[in-house]
Amino acid sequence: MSLFVGILLACAAGLAGTLLCPDDKAGRSRLPLLAALLAGGLSWHAPARAGEILRGPAQVIDGGTLRVGTRAVSLFGIAAPEADATCADAQDRPYPCGRDAAQALAERIGGAAVACEPRGHGTGDAATALCRVGDADLGAWMVAQGLALPDRDVAPDYAAAADRAWGRRLGLWSGVFQDPAERRGRRAAASLGAAG
Repeated sequence: MSLFVGILLACAAGLAGTLLCPDDKAGRSRLPLLAALLAGGLSWHAPARAGEILRGPAQVIDGGTLRVGTRAVSLFGIAAPEADATCADAQDRPYPCGRDAAQALAERIGGAAVACEPRGHGTGDAATALCRVGDADLGAWMVAQGLALPDRDVAPDYAAAADRAWGRRLGLWSGVFQDPAERRGRRAAASLGAAG
């Protein structure tokens, strides 16, 4: 989203010379038009505000992240494997658990519209939101399938579903995996170290 806003602003700056010149026919400035276009474009791409519910079709980015319209949304209260994550099954054979989690979430959503209620700021440019298809909480569903871990501090209601998934050895619990929140934290620390 930030990249898009940056491109929009760069294009606006490139056109500013033309738009700020008076209209030869009427002797008027085009500045109000430029301001209206920029304000409209920026407000349309602004992050969701508290209480605003994002609705519409969703594209699954990974097992814990959706794109609703132009906005990236992290599912509230869970940590799911990133799209490129690999886990091991009960026989210690590697399998693409990140891809499997994303595929399961995409199948759960199907062609239905999602409704996401923002709950704060997540990782990167993604807002954190409680997302539903109908009455079904997608984060709770991912935890119940063993495809994500609950953040027990933020979403204690998901803990019982995680315990049942663990007891049944569903999804991630069927083998060995790295805690997705830990993996994401290590990646963020590595990227900060590389930048410094």
